[in-house]
Amino acid sequence: MSACLSACSIYEPNYFGSKYTPTETVKSYYSTKDIEKPYEVIGHMNISTGRSESRQAVIKKAKEIGADGVVFSELNRQVNRKITDDFTIKVEVIRFK
Repeated sequence: MSACLSACSIYEPNYFGSKYTPTETVKSYYSTKDIEKPYEVIGHMNISTGRSESRQAVIKKAKEIGADGVVFSELNRQVNRKITDDFTIKVEVIRFK
C-alpha cells in the first residue's frame, strides 16, 4: 500500500506561493496574452506529465489554494538514467484583481 501512495504522490503538483480562501472555478490559460482581466501571480506550480490526470490535478490544487486561474507556461524534458524521459509542466497560479 505504501508503494501505491508513493507512486500516486509523484503526480501531485508542487506549489510554492500564497494561499487564499478556496475557489470553485479556475480558468486555464496557455499564454498570459489570453488573460483579459487584471491579475497578479500568487504562486508557481510544477507537475510531472506522466499521467493524463496532470491537468486536473493542477486545477484541483489551484482551487484549494484560492486561485482564479492557471497559466500552463513551459514544458521541460528530464532524462532519467537514459532509460526514460519525464516531462514537467511549469504553471503560474493567478488571482484576478
